[in-house]
Amino acid sequence: MKVFNVRDIPAGVDAALAAVENPRHRHVLKNYRRHALLEVSGLWRDILIPTMTVEHPVYRLTERGRTTVLGGMDEVRGFYSDIVGRGANVFGALEEQVAVSDYGIFIEAGFARVVPGTDPALAGEGADPDGVYQISHRFAAAWPYRDGRLVGEFVYDDTGSWRVDEVARSALVSPAEAREALAPYLAQSPLSEIEGGLRLFRGE
Repeated sequence: MKVFNVRDIPAGVDAALAAVENPRHRHVLKNYRRHALLEVSGLWRDILIPTMTVEHPVYRLTERGRTTVLGGMDEVRGFYSDIVGRGANVFGALEEQVAVSDYGIFIEAGFARVVPGTDPALAGEGADPDGVYQISHRFAAAWPYRDGRLVGEFVYDDTGSWRVDEVARSALVSPAEAREALAPYLAQSPLSEIEGGLRLFRGE
């Protein structure tokens, strides 16, 4: 069983960038890469700036048969603020296939997060409060883009794939540790690169 490693977060998009040559598509991939690194680093406010995201994003998030729809910037801000406020922003793909088109990003992935045995997400799982567990599942997602900026996230969960596995305590990474580990990767995706890429959509 593969255990989540926060340093693997950009692996799927980096593989796509190594194969994609279309400049506009590369820009979208770079936006996605920066977005993912900012999110897990807890720097969500930098995702929702005009250079990265449209003014009225829409998120449609399905998890275990329940769908949450976030319509507009205020609701999306509240979503990210809640996740980071609870320290629940350290998560990501165990393995990820990333494709890109004029529509945007398409993803199919195994997704995981590692939590202490006391985490509310483990309620009813018979977890040892002193243990550490990996919660994993599969999902597919579409992220539409318009003029080089994210329009939204539409995430569709494979409900039957959810599993809980006890893992070594060393697999548990705090938000502060995640931010430190991802800093070098984020430095490879500077905002200036995203700003420059938007010129491709303005015909400059």
